[in-house]
Amino acid sequence: TVLMVWKLDRLARNPIDGGRIQWLLQQCDIKTIKTYDRDYYPTDNVLLMSVELGMANQYIRDLSANVKRGNRTKLEKGEWPNHAPLGYLNDKATKTIIIDKKKAHFIKRVFELYSTGGYTLKEISEILYQEGLRTNLGRKIIKGHFHRIIKNPFYYGIMLRDGKYYKGNHKPIISKELFDKTQIALFGRLHSQKKKHFF
Repeated sequence: TVLMVWKLDRLARNPIDGGRIQWLLQQCDIKTIKTYDRDYYPTDNVLLMSVELGMANQYIRDLSANVKRGNRTKLEKGEWPNHAPLGYLNDKATKTIIIDKKKAHFIKRVFELYSTGGYTLKEISEILYQEGLRTNLGRKIIKGHFHRIIKNPFYYGIMLRDGKYYKGNHKPIISKELFDKTQIALFGRLHSQKKKHFF
């Protein structure tokens, strides 16, 4: 078996995978590993490959830490570092989150309907589909997605990431009062489903 890869860090992203690759190479289960700058053979010095794999692993760890640090800095500035949730759009020109005028009113309607306590998420999914809400592929949005929507504080201006809350610069679609009312309805429905009756 010959493996062809751009660099070793594309082949093994952690010490466990790296050790496996080295062992397979030493046992001749892998005959050669070819990268853009050199070839690795079963007879090569194991220490050299271990160092290179270790450096690759550390690079991945440093990269992950830098990405997390960058995202945290953006959040502290009120900027959302990810893809905009349904009802919003990523403005590539300004690198900000803007309201999706075609879908934002549907999002508000989700909260308004559910906060009354008179509709299930499945019913809301059907209602909004009939009213014209679609995914980008033209499909119905499932109730699981609506469940994530009604629990997301992003819609009243607060960003939740890794258990921490940040004040967002984006324009809210709903008020904090409507969000809280929806959470009360959700809490009541979840607990009513858990009740057990003994006869």
